[in-house]
Amino acid sequence: MDSDASCSDCKIEFIEGKWTQILLNWINKCTVQEPRVQQLTPKCLLSIIDKYKYDICTNDLDRAILCSDDVEPFIRYKYPILRLRYLTEAMNLEKKLYIMTSVLLYYCCCNSRTGEVDNEICKNLTIDEQETILKYCERLSDMEVTINNVETAVNDALQNLLKQEENKPIQIARNQIEKLNVTSPSAQYHPLSSSEDNSNSDDSKDAAVKFISPLTVLPSAVPEASTFSNVTESVLTNDSAIDKDASEKKDISVFRTEKFGNSDDGSCESNNRCKTECDCARCSISGPCCGDPGQSTLSCGEPCSWKCKFKHLKFSRKTYVYAFAGCLTIVILLAAVLITLAVLKKKEHNRYDARRLMDDEARIFRPNAWECVENLCQKLSRPTSKRIYVSHSRCVLQCMGPQLWPYPIGYTLFSKNLVAMSILKLEYKFQSLPSENVHRHLAEAFKLFIGDLARLEKIGREMKNGTCDLPVKKMNIIIDIETDPDPRLRLNTDEAYTISVNSNFDFITIHLSSSSFCGARHGLETLNQMILLDQLTGYLITLSHIIVKDAPSHKYRGLMIDTGRNYIPMPDLMKTIDTMAACKLNTFHWRISDVTSFPLLLPKLKELFEFGAYDRALVYTRADVKALVTRAKVRGIRVLIEVAAPGPVGRPWFWHSEATCPAKNANYTCDNLLCLRLNMRESIFDILQLIYAEIIALTEVDDIFHLSDGVFTMINCFSLIEDRDGFLDKALNRLRMANKGFMPKLPIVWYTKHLTRTLEAKTWEHLGVQLYKWNPDSGDYLGTFRVIHSNKWDLSCEMRKQRCYKYRTWQGMYSWTSWRNIDVFTIEGGEAVLWTDFVDSGNLDYHLWPRAAAVAERLWSDIIANTTPNPEVYVRLDYHRVIEEEGLYV
Repeated sequence: MDSDASCSDCKIEFIEGKWTQILLNWINKCTVQEPRVQQLTPKCLLSIIDKYKYDICTNDLDRAILCSDDVEPFIRYKYPILRLRYLTEAMNLEKKLYIMTSVLLYYCCCNSRTGEVDNEICKNLTIDEQETILKYCERLSDMEVTINNVETAVNDALQNLLKQEENKPIQIARNQIEKLNVTSPSAQYHPLSSSEDNSNSDDSKDAAVKFISPLTVLPSAVPEASTFSNVTESVLTNDSAIDKDASEKKDISVFRTEKFGNSDDGSCESNNRCKTECDCARCSISGPCCGDPGQSTLSCGEPCSWKCKFKHLKFSRKTYVYAFAGCLTIVILLAAVLITLAVLKKKEHNRYDARRLMDDEARIFRPNAWECVENLCQKLSRPTSKRIYVSHSRCVLQCMGPQLWPYPIGYTLFSKNLVAMSILKLEYKFQSLPSENVHRHLAEAFKLFIGDLARLEKIGREMKNGTCDLPVKKMNIIIDIETDPDPRLRLNTDEAYTISVNSNFDFITIHLSSSSFCGARHGLETLNQMILLDQLTGYLITLSHIIVKDAPSHKYRGLMIDTGRNYIPMPDLMKTIDTMAACKLNTFHWRISDVTSFPLLLPKLKELFEFGAYDRALVYTRADVKALVTRAKVRGIRVLIEVAAPGPVGRPWFWHSEATCPAKNANYTCDNLLCLRLNMRESIFDILQLIYAEIIALTEVDDIFHLSDGVFTMINCFSLIEDRDGFLDKALNRLRMANKGFMPKLPIVWYTKHLTRTLEAKTWEHLGVQLYKWNPDSGDYLGTFRVIHSNKWDLSCEMRKQRCYKYRTWQGMYSWTSWRNIDVFTIEGGEAVLWTDFVDSGNLDYHLWPRAAAVAERLWSDIIANTTPNPEVYVRLDYHRVIEEEGLYV
């Protein structure tokens, strides 16, 4: 049996005691404990947190968790596999504090942002304590933080001290032997020899030698004329001794010290190997007495049996206590292992039962189960042997893949494995941003993205049934914007983006990168469409591995709404901006005036408001316009305001003397205010320059501008083309002056016959025209223009004889691709247009969606999109429309 100086329990006790003292020294000396603590308590943990919480907290969530009076939630949050719950019983509370303090020391050392923890340790603790803490942290950093690994790291860190402690008895023995050899050799006990007939003195026969030290050297093991290297090292205390064979194995055998005597006979008895006078503990190298240290085995015959060895063996009370404690520890560890295995098996069994239960319910009881039929999700109507999806969202992701609109034109990769997540476990980082302005816009866009997910989770909490077969992982979102410091949408803005989603044991990492803010915002929109609400469990789910590389086919993707013919309230325009962002349309063309009204309130031109507004309440103020522009910028959309000029301008310009209508027939059409047009006078262009400057200041768009030059009218107005000669040249000059001397890169006008004239065509060479109701068979040459197509994308009702005849379908708009074949200088993009003759707040969405969404995918995905919508397009558009109607983007 091992002695109490070297048994495993003694080692554990020594290590735990030494490490506890190091922890107490750290707490007392580094956290300024007054009065000094003598043992680990929960207050010690709180004092550590109070000292270092501003140094070790990496985010607001950490600080929020540490605001409580309990440190355990913080440790569980940081190290979820530590399993502190196994130490909740009363007998384990001391060990729990021991483990928690050790883990907290490790976390503080590894996560000190300012180095305060390291400085305090180096300043206040000894060199040995510093080295022990360093070895502990280095060892634990190579392993998962569990209870066993913490104890292993502590044990490894204290190995040097343990070896020093084990060598102390041997060193003391050496010192005492040297003292005996030098100072009092005559006092030693001389054993009998098998070859010499030596006699022992009476003084040494009846008494054992005692030393000042608590450890004593067995006298018979120290011959007078021998060196220490040839001596059998045996050490005795009042209750113990160390023999050579045991010391070679670094185990110390414990014996009760007995009175040694001489044997009268030189041989052992045949039946009883050892005489009654001999200490039958072992047969040694010389002498006639069996087991008497220093005697020969020749006289013993056969070695003593184990019964003989242990017959005279006596143990101290402390040895029994340690032996019992060791056995009890082993039993507890085995029980803990068995309980852990049982719990893990039970959890796995419950998870399997949950899966089987959900499958059984889907097959038998649940009416809302789905199956995958030819890559389409269909409602389960009868029992089937095929795979069943217990929620529609799971079926969509695993059967059909993410239903993205518009569909990406680049490389895409989607796995088939699901992961669950929650914004309550969200970490995000804006890794590289080129400017503070970009940072502000990205923060607002990210807030919208998180708001959408929060609304989904709120809905999910109402339907959660408590059964989840997917582990809920933490979200780690990283966003990079590489080069563009301007968050505004420009003509040269790179809107491409890349998304990668990877899942590991605890985290799902989402990395979004783009060259510009607008590209990153489009990436957030795509990511929003890939994260769905699981209708069964109420959690957010997505696929475990995703790669999306995407970019638009055309850089101008617009939607025009006319608010001159009918006033559209500002909330409806705001909602339209939100839905445009969901479709990745990037230009809101706001035709703000027409022949019937001018609802824009310009303080410097109050006459236009007084004569042009339907009512004083039906106007758009400067604050309204700025609010709309701000909302659009955060969503990657530019606002392009168009003011109708030079004619017909109608009622809003009635007050100006240069707004005329020359009579060309006997009916005197000037009497009809709707046919008023502006003369090419400098006073007119002074007003137009003022309007242009106000628009640029309000919208912050200075690289593209719509000069109108349209001839839209609901009645017959004569000589509209002839009365506008010279308008384009003068308007461009005034636009340059309004834009602080810089010409916008893309001025735009509506295409009319006016541009077929030689002078006007030369003036407008390589500038923008918007095609609307253009006849491809007209023979007009467009090879010098930068074209924006709207010819077949009119969302208004098709008119015949001043009556609504029919509406164009979204299928027809999606399938229109002949605009690619028109000979033009460049195709800038396209735009869907809506005239509000029969539109107001009540039916605006009905007229816009989903037809504008079909145009959006044609403009974004034109490179890869089919010429006609296939069943997959129908499904994706329907899914996108459902999301819009539920208001998840608003």
